[in-house]
Amino acid sequence: MCWNCGCLMPDDEMGSPDNITTAKLLKAAKAGGNRNLKELWANMAKTYNRKIKGTPKETVAP
Repeated sequence: MCWNCGCLMPDDEMGSPDNITTAKLLKAAKAGGNRNLKELWANMAKTYNRKIKGTPKETVAP
């Protein structure tokens, strides 16, 4: 879950399937054609910087 809350336990859902685990990130990486988490994070950072950063989406969680 640590990927979304900061608990530093990246492989523990902590009882909620909505929490992001390393396994879920690896599955998403594979689905997107990325070879590893480094490529996934690079693509996510690029998308964030170009499409989200500085917009209202950045400051408000749905």
